[in-house]
Amino acid sequence: MKKSGKLIIGILFGFIFIFATSAFIISDPKADLVKEEVNESDQVALADISTGHTNRGNFKSSVKIREQGESRPEKEFYGQEITIEGNPRLDRILVGVTNNLISRIEIWNKEALVATKEIGFMNKMTRGATQTMTVDFYDQTNRKYPGKSRLTMRFYKGTGFLGDIGTINMDLTAYGDLSGQKSIQVFAKSMGTRSVHMPLFTHLSIWKNYTSFD
Repeated sequence: MKKSGKLIIGILFGFIFIFATSAFIISDPKADLVKEEVNESDQVALADISTGHTNRGNFKSSVKIREQGESRPEKEFYGQEITIEGNPRLDRILVGVTNNLISRIEIWNKEALVATKEIGFMNKMTRGATQTMTVDFYDQTNRKYPGKSRLTMRFYKGTGFLGDIGTINMDLTAYGDLSGQKSIQVFAKSMGTRSVHMPLFTHLSIWKNYTSFD
């Protein structure tokens, strides 16, 4: 009985080691652009980024976020803003998290809120700790899912290995051609009347023409 127990434990540790090693091996390469200090006014156009990646119609972006000060009862929303040119149905997408533990996406067009989606967190978030938010986006020109457009966000702690706090995705195919010029920046806003309690954004990283492994 003792031998079989040790064997089972050994097998479990083996699977964990293989899984962790595989995750490391297929991790993303160095980003095409990294801004260590990030402000809301820093808008980065994908057209201005040089890359060796060839998966057109795709990009990945990542930013580290740390809430500052005590949590406030009024709902606040912060994360990444994607601006898209040349589409009559939407011109920007806000994707991120709220301070009441919800992942959220907003679709905007000409200063009008067109659609929203929310999903509650799957795990606890440590207040005051630095978390990472990644966004994977592809439009209808991508090779893997031609004619389809989609956005996916992960909010996680540490390296992301079994550390997801919140996730959300949205099928954007119904909004038509999203292949226009895109820009990325961070944002924070209050969902009420008060001024926003600005989190600290750092290390905005962007992979152009790239499909993430995660």
